[in-house]
Amino acid sequence: MIALPATLKPELATLVARPPAGDDWLYEIKFDGYRLLARIERKAAQLFTRNGNDWTARLRPLEKELRALKLPDGWYDGEIVVLNDEGKPSFNLLQLAFDVSKPRSIIYYLFDVPYCAGEDLRGLPLIERRARLADVLGDGSDAVRFSAALDGDIHDLIGSACELGLEGIIGKRKGSRYVSRRSDDWIKLKCSLRQEFVIGGFTDPEGSRSGFGSLLLGVFDKAGELQYVGNVGTGFDTELLVDLRAKLDSIETTKKPFPASTKIPKKGVHWVEPKMVAEVSFGEWTPSGHIRHSTFRGLRADKPARQIRREKPSSSR
Repeated sequence: MIALPATLKPELATLVARPPAGDDWLYEIKFDGYRLLARIERKAAQLFTRNGNDWTARLRPLEKELRALKLPDGWYDGEIVVLNDEGKPSFNLLQLAFDVSKPRSIIYYLFDVPYCAGEDLRGLPLIERRARLADVLGDGSDAVRFSAALDGDIHDLIGSACELGLEGIIGKRKGSRYVSRRSDDWIKLKCSLRQEFVIGGFTDPEGSRSGFGSLLLGVFDKAGELQYVGNVGTGFDTELLVDLRAKLDSIETTKKPFPASTKIPKKGVHWVEPKMVAEVSFGEWTPSGHIRHSTFRGLRADKPARQIRREKPSSSR
């Protein structure tokens, strides 16, 4: 019997360009939501983001649901999502669940259990940890569910996921141990290019458009400088444009957050403090390091701006 750690950093997946060879991989849906760790001890439940922020107060219905399940003391790893009318995870609906204070529609998919019932399970193979999780969770509930593995050829799974409009597939090496860092034993295969960017400014709206024209986006380089990578002007409805403009106005600044030499091919530019993070899907990276055909997907409240870098796929093994 060991003491349950007060904190835990999650294992993170590495983006890869293509599926790995071999049959020693387990595949799951890549959920379009927020990573969430649950710490349960003496019938009390705490909920933490991947960066250790305590979101228990923001997720009271889920906290109560976890307590009602009477799970053994431990750390439980998963993702929270909101499903749309077609039963698919929707990042926009997840944000609305917080914005309108209706978190009861949130579903928590559990996929790992690093600690359970006084045991440190991190050194066990993934498939053994998942078997333990499935056993203690049982049927779960409508709000707390087991993230089942997918059956079939990985190429067919990716094709089906993309046809259904899902974000992609997560692969995990069956015999891997749990590590609190980004790992090559967990991989993500995306249906389209998509990542987080730091908002460095915005442009004035044109014509009858409200709020703003587009968001100016950047990523931090190795030297800690915010490098401009392009803009996004689609993916907003009128209500969102007005709401985001209010948030942007509150952090507007006269100081340019990008290097002084950066040229912004836009008029009516306003700078903001590089605090807000936007998730954006896009068609491609240009040779000059800019994104094309971008669409706004939502704000990320669970990731600090200083951690945002350009995500580059590694070659699979």
